[in-house]
Amino acid sequence: MNKLKQISVFILMFTVLFFAACNVEPYEGTIPNPTPTVSTGEFKVDFDGQTYVASFTQAIVNNDYVSITGLKPSGEFFQITIPNARVGTYTLGTNSTNFALIYSTGSGNTPFIAVNDNTGSFANFPNYTDTAQIVISNIDTINKKISGTFKFTGVKFTDTTGATITTKVFTNGSFTNLSYTADVITTPTNNTFTAKLDGVNFVPTNITGIKQSSLISVIGRRGSIENIGLAFPDNTTAGTTYDFTPFDDERGQYIMDGTTSGIFGGTGTMTITSHNASTRRVKGTFSFEAETLLAPFLTRNITEGTFDVTYL
Repeated sequence: MNKLKQISVFILMFTVLFFAACNVEPYEGTIPNPTPTVSTGEFKVDFDGQTYVASFTQAIVNNDYVSITGLKPSGEFFQITIPNARVGTYTLGTNSTNFALIYSTGSGNTPFIAVNDNTGSFANFPNYTDTAQIVISNIDTINKKISGTFKFTGVKFTDTTGATITTKVFTNGSFTNLSYTADVITTPTNNTFTAKLDGVNFVPTNITGIKQSSLISVIGRRGSIENIGLAFPDNTTAGTTYDFTPFDDERGQYIMDGTTSGIFGGTGTMTITSHNASTRRVKGTFSFEAETLLAPFLTRNITEGTFDVTYL
């Protein structure tokens, strides 16, 4: 299993909604473009003898998690996620769910991530020590602004076998007076998405279709993070069937939470039953068996999937 590709797929699905909000292509139909909610304030961090200062930032604060993104026009970005919207100190040792510190030089590139050095795929590498820490110093609920600090040692595999790693140290990270919202994007209300997760109806609370680069992503999200996502080429036509794996451009994925242990890549099929590129409406069916991308390996079965979505 190619671990470089595993982590890249995880990052793509984890951050797709943020990038869609910032880079939606023009749409001429009756559904207006969503207005990106871009924060004011400052996001910066030191590494490699320089200070990274984000050109764009976004912060989401709700009852389930806090998500903060710092982005440059080149696509270079940081992603921070913690499981609680409360002032305090968060580390990997005390927070295994919805905790993430990520640095990527751009979408599609293998990122540096903070992971536990005691368990999991990076536990047996003595040259990696987890230093991850996120401190939320203030959440101003009246003016809806959030501030805090962070640091971490990022790690990634440098070969396809998962035998060699490289690390990067990030220090003096801070986000100051970032404006936040409770969610990321407003979607058309006439979208439909149905599926069964291990035989039980999966009922999404938010259904999103996004055209980004040469792919269309369709995401049915339940709550703040959990979602079933699909990706396929934007030039797809009715009657096309895709046999996908977790690492193809055409793929299905289940995300249980915001950690690497909660990301499931799928092996299965998807059939496009109609696609109108002018109105940006696409319809199809899907099913796949999803397995976690990193140990411990768990499986989920997604069956009887359907979608009928206008994508942005």
